[in-house]
Amino acid sequence: MGMGHLDQSPFGLPDREMIRHDALRAGGVDPVVLLFRIVEYRKSSGKLVGVPVKEAGFDAAVEMVTDLIRKNGDSRFSLEAVGFLQ
Repeated sequence: MGMGHLDQSPFGLPDREMIRHDALRAGGVDPVVLLFRIVEYRKSSGKLVGVPVKEAGFDAAVEMVTDLIRKNGDSRFSLEAVGFLQ
């Protein structure tokens, strides 16, 4: 139930409303009602590096992954849904 990979953007955070719109248009769940973990992979090998964030709401996860992308250019990151906000 992964959300896929967020592209690295040198201009700041991805557009929250565009992500929501795309998810809903594709028949998915509104990402703001989900909890996500951030998974890190090595770009060169595709190997799992680790899970730097085990659970965060959508807005916090996007901010955290954006910061991680800036700091770790040799890694790629994936937001994976792990549950619903209660």
